[in-house]
Amino acid sequence: MSVAAAAAIPEAALDEARSRGRIGLLDYLAILVQLGLLFLLLRQFQIESGAFLRLAMLAFAGFAVHAWLPLAWRLPFFAALSLAGIALVMGTANAAWLVAIGLLLIGICHLPVAFAWRGALLIATTAVLALQRAGYLPFPWSDAIWPILGAMFMFRLIIYFYDLRHDKTPSTPAQSLSYFFMLPNACFPLFPVVDYKTFRRNYFDDDAARIYQTGIDWMLRGVIHLILYRIVYYYLTLAPHEVAGPADLSQYLVANFLLYLRVSGLFHLIIGMLCLFGFRLPETHNRFLLASSFTDFWRRINIYWKEFMQKVFYYPAVFRLRKLGTEKALVVATLYVFLMTWFLHAYQWFWLRGTTLLVAQDILFWTILGLLVVGNSLYEMRHGRSRSLGKPGARSWRDTAVLVAKTYATFWFICVLWSFWTAETLSGWLAMWSALGGEYSARALLFPALILVVIAIGSIPGEALRNQRGGTQDARAWQRGRLATAAALVAMIGVSVEGLHSQLGRDAATFVHSLRSGQLSRLDTARLERGYYESLLSVDRFNSQLWEVYMSKPKNWLDIDNANLKHFVGGFVQTELIPSFVQNTRFGTISINRFGMRDQDYAEQPAPGTHRTVLLGASSVMGWGVGDGETFEALVEQRLNREWRDAGIERFEVLNMGVPGYQPPQQLPVMERALGFAPDAVMFVATGRELSRSVAYLAEVVHKGIAIPYDGLAAIVARAEVSAGMDETLVRQRLAPHGRAVLAEVYGRIARQARAQGAAPVLVFLPQAREGSWQEETPETLAVAREAGFRVIDLSDVYRGHDIEAVRLAPWDDHPNAYAHGLIADRLFAALAVARDEIFRPDRP
Repeated sequence: MSVAAAAAIPEAALDEARSRGRIGLLDYLAILVQLGLLFLLLRQFQIESGAFLRLAMLAFAGFAVHAWLPLAWRLPFFAALSLAGIALVMGTANAAWLVAIGLLLIGICHLPVAFAWRGALLIATTAVLALQRAGYLPFPWSDAIWPILGAMFMFRLIIYFYDLRHDKTPSTPAQSLSYFFMLPNACFPLFPVVDYKTFRRNYFDDDAARIYQTGIDWMLRGVIHLILYRIVYYYLTLAPHEVAGPADLSQYLVANFLLYLRVSGLFHLIIGMLCLFGFRLPETHNRFLLASSFTDFWRRINIYWKEFMQKVFYYPAVFRLRKLGTEKALVVATLYVFLMTWFLHAYQWFWLRGTTLLVAQDILFWTILGLLVVGNSLYEMRHGRSRSLGKPGARSWRDTAVLVAKTYATFWFICVLWSFWTAETLSGWLAMWSALGGEYSARALLFPALILVVIAIGSIPGEALRNQRGGTQDARAWQRGRLATAAALVAMIGVSVEGLHSQLGRDAATFVHSLRSGQLSRLDTARLERGYYESLLSVDRFNSQLWEVYMSKPKNWLDIDNANLKHFVGGFVQTELIPSFVQNTRFGTISINRFGMRDQDYAEQPAPGTHRTVLLGASSVMGWGVGDGETFEALVEQRLNREWRDAGIERFEVLNMGVPGYQPPQQLPVMERALGFAPDAVMFVATGRELSRSVAYLAEVVHKGIAIPYDGLAAIVARAEVSAGMDETLVRQRLAPHGRAVLAEVYGRIARQARAQGAAPVLVFLPQAREGSWQEETPETLAVAREAGFRVIDLSDVYRGHDIEAVRLAPWDDHPNAYAHGLIADRLFAALAVARDEIFRPDRP
């Protein structure tokens, strides 16, 4: 409330407002203690990013000052704190540009001209910004500001302009700045669509202590949602090709929908933080898992979006169409709302990512959901509906059973629809349903039974859960709730302490440790990998952490995929490095010799007294991200020639035959080429997930109808009963049980060919420069390698003790950098010294 606005309010009303804004010392200290615990919890579980932790520190410190300021000073203080938060997160230069653009847009809204002219100017300005966002016009600021600028203005500007026209209450500069530059927004591109009228009307309209406590409660609820999300994200999600039976299918459907917990968790964090500054905003989600109909689901999930669409699109449409009759107006207006929801979803994607989002799943999802809501609404108009969001009245057990059945059916239908929306391809989604023909077991009932129990408990008649403290709740109950919140904070912090959870056993400690990290899941890691090698990346759904990784990626970043190092040659291998080719990159020069190797130009046959090793692998071996001479292969070769000349060998040669994007089966043709260079040792470098990557490539080959020139692999394909033209997801489903056999065939063939030529077969396991997911198949991979006859060198811990950001190129590019190649070279050289007599015998035939 500004001084000017306060002057227009009667003294009695001002006294009441001042009274609501005051907080007692004990309440203030209790809030501060809880905020301290909450900050520890955010830190212990690494909630979101380091930037958010800094912003939370600023917010909590700002609250300590804000709560004691005179009421008239608080809103300007919040606006100033919000601007400081933008600078803290984005840097001074980026913040200055973002605020300048924002002030221009806000200023246009307040020009002393007709609304039509203001609207035209806003559209013209937005069009220029859109052309800049798309890269058609230059701009002097960083790409980094676009997602946050979009989050602040793409929807909020619509609401603000709408309210300026329909609500005659004058706006103050502090209100406008606070609304657009809300403090949490600096860290969250995905932000609830806060209504401007509600934002102003609910400011300190209740007891301050209760508003603050509600904020803490909601932030704690948000953290709980985010931890539950991590459990689902890390342990329950499956890829469509992994769905092999009914049990997998039910797990896939449930887990895929429950990933939305991340959105609900973030929204609770955001609104809770705003409550700390007196904005008593309504809840963003209302137990959406307990929706008993499609209209009920629409009302419960992302409530702010529903209110925005009703206010700006639905009610104006109904008013204009009222001459058609109530029923027809409702149908047309509802379909219009869902059409605009689809359009605005694509509009949001454009401002956040700078690309268009026009996929069939998106269009069909909103069309189907819109038709279902329309049908449900018509039914309710004709037969009435029971209010499920308010306080339930007396309900019989029969009514409760009916409600449970409806809720259960709605939940599963939404899960199916959600899986369709988030599918990478329609054909892959359809192929997944073949799993219903698989084997049924008790495990197939696990998720259906668990969901039924949860819904049944949630539907038991009783007093409605209150979403904030206040109303008729007595002081004792309110204090008990505060103690429960503090106890929950202490308990969760205690569990997160390594010294405590390590006492729970190895499995429990590993589980807790995984929940404390914000790493990518194994599925998103696989998608990230595919992004390097296929230019195929489905990150167009807002519940994916991979989407956020790619959102921070500069548009001009040179990926290995678009570096044009390879050309198509056909056959089983499909692509090879371009011979005699040089490419200059930001990391240094990449030179490819006449044989198609990223190496110096060796003779085809080694000179007498030379020990030659050929190195097989993918992009980490080829050395994407470092210049010539900086690869671990080149560094090891230099040390061998510098330090081992007394080994009875005059010269060591290590031929780098790594090719970006190659999967294990593609190394079979490379091995055949390698034999022509008369190697004394064959070193195969595996980098994680060897089984699943082998299956994926074989599925791709089968799907494309490429001939398989290796009898062992062809026999596995025949046993799996897959053939050319089948959907690739279905092919992967059927080949997945044969993953070990595929890898054993690849490894076995390479090892046999090496030994037949008298060369020592060595497998080097080199982890990817990321945490977690590469480990899941490592034990089995190494076991298969040993069974095939490889001498195994395990470098799994090569990055241990080093910050992951110090050894990889970027968060969106996990290739090892020059420093990491040095680490790898040192460890590999040390391991070769241990196996020296076995690998580097000078008398090898």
